[in-house]
Amino acid sequence: MRWSRPMRFSALSARLFSAGWFAAGSFAALFTSAAAAAGALQVPSPDWRDQVIYFVLTDRFDDGDPRNNDQGAGEYNPADPSRYSGGDLRGIERRLHYIQQLGATAVWLTPPVANQWYSQKVQYGGYHGYWALDFKAIDAHLGTLEDYQRLSRALHGRGMYLVQDIVLNHTGNFFGYDGPYNPQQPANNFVLFEAPTSRQAKPSQYPFDQIDARDPKQAAVAAYHFTPSIQDPNRPGEETSYQVGQLADINTSNPLVRQVLKDSYRYWLELAGVDAYRIDTAKYVEHAFWQDFLHAPDGVLAKARQLGKQQFLAFGEVFDGSKPFDDSGERKLLSFLGSKQQPELNSVIAFPLYFELNKVLAEGQAPAQLADRIQKHLTLFPEPGLLPTFLNNHDTKRFLSAGSEEAFVQGYAVLFTIPGIPVIYQGDEQLLPETRQAMFAGGFGSTHDQFNMQSAMYQQIASLAQLRKAHSATRRGQYQVLRADAQTAGVLAYQLQDARERLIVLLNTADTPRLLSALPVTPSASRLPVLWQFGTQLPSVPSNERGELTIELPPRAVIVLQAPKQTAPLTTTAVSTLRLHSELPEVLLRDTQLQGSGAAPNARLQAVINGQLTALPPVQADAQGHFSLTLPVRDLGVQRNELVLFDAANQQTSAVYRYQTKRDTPAQQVLLDDPANDDKGPTGLYLQPTQMHSQRQLDIRRVEAKAAGTVLELTLTMAQVSQFWAPANGFDNVHFSLYFEVPALKGQPQLAELPGLQSQFPEAGHWQLGHQLFGWGNSMFTAQGASATQTGRKLGAAPTVTVDLAQQQIHIRYQGSALGVSDWAGSRIYISTWDKTGEGALRGLALTPSPWNFGGAAPSSPKILDDLLLHVPN
Repeated sequence: MRWSRPMRFSALSARLFSAGWFAAGSFAALFTSAAAAAGALQVPSPDWRDQVIYFVLTDRFDDGDPRNNDQGAGEYNPADPSRYSGGDLRGIERRLHYIQQLGATAVWLTPPVANQWYSQKVQYGGYHGYWALDFKAIDAHLGTLEDYQRLSRALHGRGMYLVQDIVLNHTGNFFGYDGPYNPQQPANNFVLFEAPTSRQAKPSQYPFDQIDARDPKQAAVAAYHFTPSIQDPNRPGEETSYQVGQLADINTSNPLVRQVLKDSYRYWLELAGVDAYRIDTAKYVEHAFWQDFLHAPDGVLAKARQLGKQQFLAFGEVFDGSKPFDDSGERKLLSFLGSKQQPELNSVIAFPLYFELNKVLAEGQAPAQLADRIQKHLTLFPEPGLLPTFLNNHDTKRFLSAGSEEAFVQGYAVLFTIPGIPVIYQGDEQLLPETRQAMFAGGFGSTHDQFNMQSAMYQQIASLAQLRKAHSATRRGQYQVLRADAQTAGVLAYQLQDARERLIVLLNTADTPRLLSALPVTPSASRLPVLWQFGTQLPSVPSNERGELTIELPPRAVIVLQAPKQTAPLTTTAVSTLRLHSELPEVLLRDTQLQGSGAAPNARLQAVINGQLTALPPVQADAQGHFSLTLPVRDLGVQRNELVLFDAANQQTSAVYRYQTKRDTPAQQVLLDDPANDDKGPTGLYLQPTQMHSQRQLDIRRVEAKAAGTVLELTLTMAQVSQFWAPANGFDNVHFSLYFEVPALKGQPQLAELPGLQSQFPEAGHWQLGHQLFGWGNSMFTAQGASATQTGRKLGAAPTVTVDLAQQQIHIRYQGSALGVSDWAGSRIYISTWDKTGEGALRGLALTPSPWNFGGAAPSSPKILDDLLLHVPN
C-alpha cells in the first residue's frame, strides 16, 4: 500500500492519489456510499483500539436546521466568537459521509445538553456545551432528542459509533464571591452572577437549581461546593472542591448528587444509544466519585453492559503534561484509572504525548524527547491502545499556530503509527487556523463551507487511516526506538512489531536535510518496501551488506517501511576505516583542529554535526585518504554535539564522536530597565481585563540580553510571574510578542507591521524574525508572507523557555543556527505584552474592559500594554 508526496505540501492536490495503490480505484470502495441505511439504536461495543475518532464542536461544525439558531435571548451571532453560530445535530448527520471517507469510525461531539446560553458575568456564551442547565435535556440550538436518536442510528447504520462529551464537575457561571472567602461561613460575601429576571438565572434540573448559599434551605441541599475559584491547585482540597474558572463546582461527594448524575447519564445510554463517554475536567473530581459513578451496581458501566455494550469506553480529561524525560504527567493520569480493587476511569486522554508532539514537531525540540514520551505512553499504561491521542482540540491553540503544515503531517503520521485511538479535531483536515472556527458558510470565521474532500490534508489523513487499518502493527505492535537525535531537531526512527509484521518509521523533524547513518535494520542486504511516505518518492529503501540503512532524509520527511520480522537483536560489528586520529577532548573551549584518515583517495567528506549535513564546509581528503577539519567554538553556553564523517559518493560513514563546546563570555551584552507600573498602553489609559487573575503579569521591569555566535539569551524580569492556570510554559496571564531586526539577515523579507498588534516596529524599523510566546504557545516565524494580520512562514525552531518564580524571571534561549542567524550583533529587539485566550487568539480591546478583554481604547488601537526596544551592541 504505497502513497507518495512528490512536491511541497502546499502544492498537494487530489492528483497525488493517481499514483500507487490508490490508482486502482480501491480507495473509494473501502468506504460506504454517501447514503447509508439507518441502524439500530443499541449496538455492541467495538474494539476501541481499532477505531479513529472525529471530534466535533457541534455549534461550529454544520448548520443542518437554521430554524433553531436564534432562541431570542441575544445569544446568537455568528460574527461573535463568544456566541452561538448555528451548528446542530442535523448538521453532523448530513456530514457523516464526509467524516467516514476521512477514515473516522466514531464521532465525538461536545455536550449536547441544555446549556447556559450566555453569561453576563464572564461575557461569554455556552455554545460549546460545557455549562449545563439540565443534564437530561438537549439544548434547543442543537435540535431535539429525536434528532439525537436519528444521528445515533445513522452512525450505527454505517458501522460507526457515538461518543458523547459529558460534564460532572460543574454547571455554569452562576455564583461566586465578592470579598474574602470564609469556608466556615460560605454565605459571607457570596453573590449570584445572574439577575433574578434572567431567563437562565440558574440550572433547571434539581438539585442543581439550589444555587444560593445564603438561603439555608438551598445550602442544606449541598448540591455545590460553595467555594471561589481555585487559587493554588497544590493546596489540599482546592483542586477537587473549588471552582474552575468561576464555574459552579458540583458537590460530587453528596449521595443525592451522585444519584442524579448516574441517572442522567444512564439516560443517554438508554435513549440515545451512546457508545462511549468523554469526561470533561475529570481531574477536578475526587477519585471515589469515579468508582461509584462508573462501577456501582447502578452505575454507567452496569447500564452499558445491560444494553450489550460490554466494552463501553469512558475516557477522562486529565489536563497534565510531563517535563522532558519525566513521567509526572503520566503518573497523574494513571491515578484516575484506579486499581483492580478500586477501578475508576477505563481510559484517559493522552495529554503528555500531546504536549511533547507540539514541542518536538512544532517547536523544534529534540526528537529524543518524543521517542521517550512515546515509550512512556506505551509502557506505563495498562492498555495504551485505549488512550485517545491527538494534536488539536477545542480548548487549545491549533498546532498550525506554531508549526508548519509539513510538521502537522508528521504529527498525524505519528498518531496513526502507534497504539492509541487517533482523534481528528474538526477542521484539521482542512488546515483551519482558528481553534473554534466554524466549518460551515456563515458560521464564525467562515465565509464558505470547509468540507473539501479533495484537499491535500484530507487525503493525507485518509491515507494514514488506511495504512493503520491495513497494518495491525500500528495498533498492536511493540514499540522500539531505533534512533533519536538528542541535541537538535533531526532524526527519529522507531519500529513496531506484532505477530504478523514489522514496520519501521523514519522522520526528519528538522527543516533542513538530516543524515541517518548506519542504522541496523536487517540481517543482511535487503530492499525495504515503502508503505507510506511524505517528502520523498522512493519505491523502496536499501540496506547494505551489513544490514545497515544510510539515507539522507529531506526536510520534514516521513517514511514507513515494511521490514522482515526481527527474531534477534540487530547490531553492527563492522568498524569503519573512516576515523579521526586526534583525540577529541570531551569539552572544547576554543577552535580545535583534528586529523583523520581512512577516507577513499581524494574523497570529498562532510563533517556532519548533529545530523546537519551543511554545518561545516566540506573536507577534502588527499591521495592517501588523510584529512583535517576544524571544530569551531563560537556559541554562548554549553552545546552538546555528535560528529559523524560522511562520504556520500562511497556511502561510507565513521563512528559517532561526541563532544561539548563551552563558552562562558558573551560577545555582546546589554541590560535595560523599564519603569514600574507603565503597563497602561501607548496612551497610558489602557485597562486590564477584570478577571481576578489578571494582575501584574504584563509589566516588564527589566530585560537583559547576552549573545555569542548563533546563541542569544534573553532574561525578562516581570513585576509578577504567575501559574494560576497550570500553564505548560510555566507562566500565564501574559503574551509576549518579540520582533527582531537582525543585520545578519539583511536581504531577507522584512516588514514594519506587527501581525495582530495593530502597530508597527518602532523607530521606522523592520523585522525579519518574529516570536510569539504565552503560557501554552511558543512559535517562531519569518516576515515572509506576513502581514498586519497574519504571521509569516513558520519555523520549527522555537527557543527554550525556563521560568524562575522566585526571581519573577522568564529566560529565553534562541539557537540562531536553526533560525538562519549566524550573528546577533547590532540587532534591535522589540518586546511587548498583551494576553491571549487559551485557544491562542489575542484578547479583544474596547473602551470598557470586561472579564477577558482589555479596555481604555478603541478596538482598532494597538494591542500593546507594555513595551521596550532593546539594542544589542555590535
